[in-house]
Amino acid sequence: MDKIIIISIIGNGGVGKSTFTTQFCYSKFIQYYDPTIEESFRKQIVIDDEILIIEILDYYYDSEWNYNFQQENYEKSHGFIVVYSINDKNSFNELENYLNKIYKYKKHGCPFYETSAKTRNNIDETFFTLLREIRKYPFDLELNPKSNSNSNSNSNSKSNCLIF
Repeated sequence: MDKIIIISIIGNGGVGKSTFTTQFCYSKFIQYYDPTIEESFRKQIVIDDEILIIEILDYYYDSEWNYNFQQENYEKSHGFIVVYSINDKNSFNELENYLNKIYKYKKHGCPFYETSAKTRNNIDETFFTLLREIRKYPFDLELNPKSNSNSNSNSNSKSNCLIF
């Protein structure tokens, strides 16, 4: 059975989350800014001879932390990529707020990659490193969407994830 890994892209609006994701999924650079409310990408890849399906969640955020990314999205995500723009100091300053929100639900480890969606620098490396790390943990990656709806797990319990 196929495995699915859910990755959430987090950061202020306009920092390039969708462009970063589009570059990974389609090897395409988007030059114009079109604000995202909610978008989901899926990509099948082979990494280390294993077929994986990646679901990438891209949501709108603002500096007040008011957005439609609900607690359940934190709990179901296996990893996070936190994005900021080197041209937007406020987006960098907001990183602590984003990380604290993630830490509320997940344990963490945080490697750092400097990337460029325009030149595709470190795009694949970021995703592949994250996916390799996620595969080291005993997540339930079986592709079974109904299993979460009947779950009796405690919503306050923390589970492993990775943050890049």
